[in-house]
Amino acid sequence: MMSHNLAAAGAWFARAAADNSREFWSREKHRYADEVRAPFLTLLSAVDADTAEWKVYRPHHDTRFSAEKGVLKTFIGALRIEPDGTGRYLQLDARGVLASSGMPYLAPDQLAQWRAALLDERGEGFAHAASAAQAAGGTLKSGYPEPLATAPRGVARDHPRIAWLRWKGVEVFGRLPHPVDDAAARVAAIWSAGEPVAAWLATAVGPSAMERPRR
Repeated sequence: MMSHNLAAAGAWFARAAADNSREFWSREKHRYADEVRAPFLTLLSAVDADTAEWKVYRPHHDTRFSAEKGVLKTFIGALRIEPDGTGRYLQLDARGVLASSGMPYLAPDQLAQWRAALLDERGEGFAHAASAAQAAGGTLKSGYPEPLATAPRGVARDHPRIAWLRWKGVEVFGRLPHPVDDAAARVAAIWSAGEPVAAWLATAVGPSAMERPRR
């Protein structure tokens, strides 16, 4: 059963978090392919048959550029970016499955478009999209990096959409704790909940002409 396989992956990550070392990897890497990667790819193919369009993240941290100094990521994730600039993300870890969609990182050119859209009449459209996503069961959150602590330059601190104007990314997500039954259908439902926000972002923000930060 899928839920059983995903729970085995969760247990693998729990062990990795407790001993995030090269020695652990040497002992446990033979189980990674069967207990983590295989069930994750099975889930990914169940929610999107076009798996070639997804980037699946490697198990190792590049400690030269990461604040995380453990040698292993404590999750497996995959990302798909569409031509319109929106994306979908899928993650499996010790807690369960996480799915999200939107634009978690806004490049400088996208950030300018995001704020401009929120400041004019298109901002009302985002408010409706956000409400629709939340009504469908999605959770709206800022992306990365952290939002501004204050208002962007030139924006009043009491602007009705100031909370969103501080964001540097936006996504709709949902988390499914272990054991995850009907994982594919529930992941699809999370992505479906995010579609109104993704559609607004595709129109109001669009793709970046700049290189995208690494996740």
